Amino acid sequence: MKCLVVDDDPLTCDTVESYLHRIGGIDYCIKVTDGTTALHLLAAEAFDAVFLDLELPGIDGVSLLKALPRKTPVVVISASTAFGADSYGFDVVDYLVKPLDFGRFAKAVIKLRNFQPGAPGRPDQMTSLFLRDGSTIQRIDLAKLTHIEAQANYSRFLFENGESVMGLVALRKLEEMLPDQFIRIHRSYIINVTSIRQIDGAQLSVGNVTLPVGQSYRNSLLEKLKVIN
Repeated sequence: MKCLVVDDDPLTCDTVESYLHRIGGIDYCIKVTDGTTALHLLAAEAFDAVFLDLELPGIDGVSLLKALPRKTPVVVISASTAFGADSYGFDVVDYLVKPLDFGRFAKAVIKLRNFQPGAPGRPDQMTSLFLRDGSTIQRIDLAKLTHIEAQANYSRFLFENGESVMGLVALRKLEEMLPDQFIRIHRSYIINVTSIRQIDGAQLSVGNVTLPVGQSYRNSLLEKLKVIN
């Protein structure tokens, strides 16, 4: 099991790592103390489990929950119970309160190992993601995003107001992260289905832009849209 521990308290990070190795079955455990570093790691690599604190410098834990890749099992670790009920709206596997108890932690790991990827919950709750744009990290409002275009190793995010943002992330990775309102229609394009104006043969209009629909993607697009013949 590949684990990521995100907590601004190094002692908590060390405790989680110690407990994981005590339980066994761990390939490796990466520890970070801020949300920004965690976001970069999550964009670059898939983890079998994320142990996430909510109070973090940079990007906080709740924002990370909203931006996490689809199917990532998350155990929240917090000094407060205030977010406990709301956390399950993000499909978290468990919610642990500090100070950590080994027995309770072990039960959370059992839940992780029994977790079924693809269960409904967090992906549909996702309303935004965070993208590095040069030296800044920018919030992407998914409701205002019409489509995404692949450009070499980058992706270009295009909005309904005509603005765009570039990010160093592959379209394949975004396809895994984004909620169900987004679908790939071509090797170079992902679109927001709520922005579709018209489909005409092998072309599709979103906003004021016409995009090609790849032959291998057409059937899945029509199935998602529940087109009535």
